[in-house]
Order: sequence, then C-alpha cells, then structure tokens
Amino acid sequence: MTIAALEERLSFTRGVITYHFENKAEIVEAVLDSAIAEINDASQTAIHASASFPEKLQAMVKQTVQGFLRHREAARILISFWARIPVDPHAAGLNARLYTRYREAAVKLLKIGQSSGHVRADADLHAVAAVIVATVIGVVTQVYFEQGSIDPDNAVSESIAGILLRLA
Repeated sequence: MTIAALEERLSFTRGVITYHFENKAEIVEAVLDSAIAEINDASQTAIHASASFPEKLQAMVKQTVQGFLRHREAARILISFWARIPVDPHAAGLNARLYTRYREAAVKLLKIGQSSGHVRADADLHAVAAVIVATVIGVVTQVYFEQGSIDPDNAVSESIAGILLRLA
C-alpha cells in the first residue's frame, strides 16, 4: 500500500490523506477498526435475532467468519500482524486486544448458555472461547489461502456442533 495508490483508489489528494493520518500504520488501523466494527455489528444483530443459545452461538461464529471473508483487507491485516508480532509490539498489542475482545464476547455468550442450561456448569468457558476464536481464525485463513477449498458455513456448522456436544 502506498499513498499514491490510495490517492488513485479513493480520489483524494495526498494532502487530504496525510491531514487525517500521520502515517500508513494509522491508515491500516483505521481500516481494521472500521471492518471490525462492521463485523461486530453484524454478529450482534444475528445473535439478537436468534432464539436459542445454539442458534446464537452459530450466528456469532458464522457472522464473524462471513465478516472477515467480506472484509478481506481485515484478514490480510491480521495475517500481516502474525508475521510482525515478534518484532512489533504495537502489532502484537492490536492482535492481542482483538483476540481478547472476541474471547470475552464468546465467554459472555457461553454464560448465557449456562443460565439457559445448554452449557454445563463445570465447563471451562475461557478454554471454549479460545476454541471458538480458533474456529473463526482457522476457517477464515483456510478460505483466504485456499479459496474454494472448504465451505465456510459447513465448517462453522460442524465446529459449533462439536462444541455444543462437548458443552452439553
């Protein structure tokens, strides 16, 4: 990504772009933040529209996966973070905050599952949340790197079915 490419694609001048962003890293963060906000909104809408806990869990994971597939630039940014994490504390922090946010959202939903009797009381909710995040990352990266290799909706459905069996 170059400022010149952004100028051409967005039809903005370099002055407009550099007025709002100090550097390319800020632009990348803004793109990621925007995509994540849209993905989270779609996920929350789907969760609220679902009646039962299993439907809510399915909706959360499916919408998050679909969101990253719609916003391929967000997936690309996250993948680029993985390579930079050992040498770039800022990228590591952004990546960690995103994963933490998704795990916390999953734990919150799993607690709803416990209160409705769909999740056993002794389940390790934080470990299950990590598996849910791993499902999202795994499905998205497989589709990203090998487009057409898997059906993401079927992969999510199978994963959630396994998680629900383990939680029962």
